[in-house]
Amino acid sequence: MRSFVAILALLALGGGVSAIENKVVGRDGKTIGVILDCNSCKDPAKGKDCRTGVQDGYFQGKPCGQCLLVSNYGIKLMYPYDLYVTGTMNQPDGSPLANEFVRLYLPNTWTVRTRTNEKGFFRLILGATEAREGESMSFEIGSRQRTKARNQPDYALYMLPENYKPCTED
Repeated sequence: MRSFVAILALLALGGGVSAIENKVVGRDGKTIGVILDCNSCKDPAKGKDCRTGVQDGYFQGKPCGQCLLVSNYGIKLMYPYDLYVTGTMNQPDGSPLANEFVRLYLPNTWTVRTRTNEKGFFRLILGATEAREGESMSFEIGSRQRTKARNQPDYALYMLPENYKPCTED
């Protein structure tokens, strides 16, 4: 039997390039978590050349990225099957972005990293965190854009609980 595939719609917020949020829903209909993709501009409508997938950026005008891991430290997301998070990376002209690293950060200090193939496809694999109940689930998070650049950090995604705590104010 093939794995159950849940295709999620991207929620683009505001105009231009903006942060992205994908909800990860289990077979029972309960939310396992959300995957956030931060952008580099606090207000994408006013900025230009806002990049997504940054480690320290903004989501809906609020700090997003590594600070979320600090605010939600120690939370372990629970799911009884392996999760495959898939998507594609493209250059701004639409051509595939090959050999780019994509990293998923979790609040319990785990990270998962992969590299895009020649078609820009990537798959991040997370093992079950509870007793297994069936086959794996796949979550398609869509296409992301990134300009090919040397010495650029991994494209960063953050998987957090549905009601995650925002970054603390310094």
